[in-house]
Amino acid sequence: MKTIASLLFFVIGLNLAAQKTTENDTTQNKPKRYNSMQLRYHAGRVLLTNDFLKGENESNQVIDYYQALHLSYAVQTDGRKEWHHIFNFPYFGFGIYNANFFNVDELGTPTSLFGFMGFPFSHNEKRTWGYELGFGLTYNWEPYDKYDNPFNVAIGSYRTVYIDANLFYQYHLSPRWDIRGSFGFTHFSNGGTKKPNSGINLLSPAVEISYNFKDRPVLIRKPQPAYEQHYEVALQLGSGSSNVLYDNPNEPTPPAVDKGTADVMHSYLNFSAAILKQATWKNKFGAGIDVTYDEKVNVKVTNPEDGSQEPIVEFADKTKDKMQLGIFGTYEYTIDRLSVASYFGILALRQKGYKAPPFLYQKFGLKYHFKNDMYAGLLVRAHNFSVAEVIEWNIGYRIKWH
Repeated sequence: MKTIASLLFFVIGLNLAAQKTTENDTTQNKPKRYNSMQLRYHAGRVLLTNDFLKGENESNQVIDYYQALHLSYAVQTDGRKEWHHIFNFPYFGFGIYNANFFNVDELGTPTSLFGFMGFPFSHNEKRTWGYELGFGLTYNWEPYDKYDNPFNVAIGSYRTVYIDANLFYQYHLSPRWDIRGSFGFTHFSNGGTKKPNSGINLLSPAVEISYNFKDRPVLIRKPQPAYEQHYEVALQLGSGSSNVLYDNPNEPTPPAVDKGTADVMHSYLNFSAAILKQATWKNKFGAGIDVTYDEKVNVKVTNPEDGSQEPIVEFADKTKDKMQLGIFGTYEYTIDRLSVASYFGILALRQKGYKAPPFLYQKFGLKYHFKNDMYAGLLVRAHNFSVAEVIEWNIGYRIKWH
């Protein structure tokens, strides 16, 4: 609650400063920004995707219900830029989210800090309906611990990614007050940086009340010129780390109840080069290659000769044995400088045989482009569209031409 109160006072102070600036600016006929505060309440279902949630926990209770509070600050676009009209006057902002799973001892009190954008399908003077996407980080988990929290296979780290998507209908009670109903999906995972990592998925309706600090603007969408198509070469460098729990491959001698596991962190580096074409204001697509250094490739796991429970994990001796070459197609949904990026690739060169990495891989995430053609982003690398391997933080540079 102290965190929420601090955020509230900060945003109110920010708004008062903005109002003062606007009052002193006689050259503008309308405010510099249309901002608002929202308070949202969630009550919904926890999807039973692992044994811990199904009841294999300390209390022997199914964890299938949760509640959450969401406090946010938003800025409404008003048509001053082309992309405001192209995306039908979206809004954006940041917020704080706190969930209660009614199992504090094993799950903690997860709190998320996130950014979000909302995209209307349609709107008029009385209502708006559309969809909203949020992305951020979640803290304050009680993660898995072999001795103190051994049942929690859902969350293995103190920090996870927060992903939220929802459909909403908003009714405008007055020029300053709105009420909203929504239904959404929320996902928590650490992307394989710390095992176990089964993740938690939520479905819930929500109700929200919001206050606009200024009267809602009149939004009239204007046709925009056709996009001036361009090509670009994108050079990108990414890094991360992944966690693997290796089981003892053989029964120790003498036999033990617990065969034991080795908890190992692996380094990950990736370089990619792609050529892309942006054909419209919203759509960019292309293809490329990437070279990956992954320490978990060609790892050998053996049973210790002294009969201890923890297995011996040996990395490959040669650098080339940790390398992979991928070929991928990519698509980006572009929102001004922000891109929602997706990659679908095959490993042209990889380890073969026992424990070979999957032939198909995917990456999903965000990229933000700066004015100097540099960009930064975050991608989750996965296989089977569901199993996260690593979170890749990346920087890049693009060369553009028409």
